[in-house]
Amino acid sequence: MRKSLAVILAAAFAVSLAGCTAIPTATSCTPLSPAGDASNAVSVTGALGEKPTATIPTPLLSTKAETTTLVRGHGAPLTTGTIANVQASLYYGKTGQLLTATNFDAKAPLQVTVGVTSTSNVGKYLQCQRDGSRSVTVMTAKQFFGAAPDPSTGLTSTDTLILVTDIQKTFPGRATGALQLGQSGFPAVVTAPDGTPGVTISGSAPTQLRYEALRKGDGATVKKGDEILVHVTAIDWSTKSSFTSTWTSKVPQALRAESVTDSASGQLDPGSAKALIGQTVGSQVVVVVPPKFGYPSGKAPSGYPTNATVVYVYDILGIE
Repeated sequence: MRKSLAVILAAAFAVSLAGCTAIPTATSCTPLSPAGDASNAVSVTGALGEKPTATIPTPLLSTKAETTTLVRGHGAPLTTGTIANVQASLYYGKTGQLLTATNFDAKAPLQVTVGVTSTSNVGKYLQCQRDGSRSVTVMTAKQFFGAAPDPSTGLTSTDTLILVTDIQKTFPGRATGALQLGQSGFPAVVTAPDGTPGVTISGSAPTQLRYEALRKGDGATVKKGDEILVHVTAIDWSTKSSFTSTWTSKVPQALRAESVTDSASGQLDPGSAKALIGQTVGSQVVVVVPPKFGYPSGKAPSGYPTNATVVYVYDILGIE
């Protein structure tokens, strides 16, 4: 029986995804590493999100970072600070050898911050990519690691590496909800352009749990037991200094929306759990937790101040 035209086109479309060619980058976004001859020379086969096969003309050498988009994806181009769940494979340019890769388990992705330099710059060159995209970046080992590679890797700074990255899911890098009218008596929160909160505390510490949404998101509602992705800053009321903040590294934290007193898998103090459950994704929530609503003895994370009233600013970025 003859195949319908729709089936033939669908098959042709599947083949075009399996054997990717370069797609022009959106003109509204300027990538950190534009496409070039080296990145355009790499072809990749395999379904998005599954272990790919890269064909690399060897030796492939480059002294600058280049990124070619192989599958465009959907939505707006990603900007610095966006959080991305990715699967990635790293190859050696001289031989084409696969050096390392993620496990390609959709439930256990590598989470990176777009455009941010870290110990391995998987996210650094993803600017202007999109949710559901596949890209290939050719760069030196020094550009990948952000510094000269550790001697134990056997790599030199000028060795060429090829990174193939599939973006599975993205989250905004900060709370994006609508601004709300603040209540009196709360610490004042001013947000920097990159989303980092600055907190001003005055007066006596309250004795009761207090919380409010400074921004109200329109995303899903956080339920007890959800795995939520947050940026969080925690400040000791008495010293008025922050003792922990994910904004320092620009890497958010995944937390179970459950108190340590409710479940062995709970991660939040009782006050924060009460404040966050029922909030919506995209919200920024300030929580003031007096000691009696804080972590019980022996349950607090390392570095948590003893018998302190703690001010938290949570940006709820998503639900995993």
